Amino acid sequence: MHIILHLLCISLAFWVLRGIRIESLFNKGEAGKIRLVLILLSILLGTAMSNFIMDIFRYTQEAALLFS
Repeated sequence: MHIILHLLCISLAFWVLRGIRIESLFNKGEAGKIRLVLILLSILLGTAMSNFIMDIFRYTQEAALLFS
């Protein structure tokens, strides 16, 4: 489940980052660098989001055990 959640969050981050005008930060003709930055940022944000979601699930389960 953890790997599937990572892949879903990375693809969601990639989809969101495609909507941002990141081309203005680079010179013209640097399409390869733009793609690389887009992929690396989507991996970074996607895994952070996935780890956050998994931590929330784990903490709610631990809290339920604590109060029962």
